[in-house]
Amino acid sequence: MIPTSFGDMSRTLSLGRHNARLKTALSVLSQEMTTGQARDKVHHLGGNVAELGALQKSLELATTRRSIAQTTASLLGAQQAIVQDLASKVEQVALDAQRLGLVTDDAAFERKMDGVSNAFSDVVRLLNTSFGERTLFAGTRGDGPSLAKPEAILDALISDLPDPVDPAALSGLVGAWFAPGSGFDNLGYLGGAPIPGAIDLGHGTEISMTVTAQDKAIRKALATLATGAVLSRGLPGIGMAEQRTIVLQNALPMKDASQGLLDLSARLGISEERAAIASSRTEAERTSLSISLAELLAVDPYESASKLEQTMSQLEMIYTMTARLSRLSLADYLR
Repeated sequence: MIPTSFGDMSRTLSLGRHNARLKTALSVLSQEMTTGQARDKVHHLGGNVAELGALQKSLELATTRRSIAQTTASLLGAQQAIVQDLASKVEQVALDAQRLGLVTDDAAFERKMDGVSNAFSDVVRLLNTSFGERTLFAGTRGDGPSLAKPEAILDALISDLPDPVDPAALSGLVGAWFAPGSGFDNLGYLGGAPIPGAIDLGHGTEISMTVTAQDKAIRKALATLATGAVLSRGLPGIGMAEQRTIVLQNALPMKDASQGLLDLSARLGISEERAAIASSRTEAERTSLSISLAELLAVDPYESASKLEQTMSQLEMIYTMTARLSRLSLADYLR
């Protein structure tokens, strides 16, 4: 109880200090009741914060590993979806090429050849797909497209072909243009080298992101589609009969290219599965550490409730005393 010998100013200051301290305690206890966690961690642990620091550091590392694993799994999944689309499209064009080679009407043949050219453009656009802010098949230059525009690639390819072109040599010339170190690498591919090294996903799991638009399977698919695409533009010395022959002969390499893309999809699938497992493992690790940290800082709800009720009672008493003192008159004081 506050002594009556205090002066008015001293009494006011004393009540103010009590009031402020109780309000702070009320805020702390209310937060602890809501969260179930100690607000003053150092006091709660008796000053021994070594275990707390170790848990927090481990949790930060696990969170980072989880983020890397999830991002890697998502990137691989996006690449997988694109490669599967490519395989499906090349397979369809191969089937169309078999039927197209048997078309005898020149006008109908030309119209259908436009579809082959469109397929090449669609494949190039697929290979320029971005995931977030990163181009999927551009390697270390993920901030830009992996391939030049379809029209630019075909223009560069045609300019490198001899004039006139031997119909029997066309497929070989186009395949050579897409081979490593040739025109495709200099004028078609705009990306960088495969991402060096392996990505550490934690717990001994490492994954390499090596697939770019320069992959062997992708080169072959582009070459077979480009063969049909340049035919649709018309080449000196190659008439309709020669075009039909080339299209029919190109159908089998297209099927092989589609199978190569399926093999690439299988390789990506293995990496994708490993990344998904690593993501699940790091998520479980993070959850376990979060639970341990919560248990370390947990407060007794019954004790907190008791302290909260006691603090509220004291605060209410302070307000009651303040109200009574503020209503004292001279007569009451002298009485």
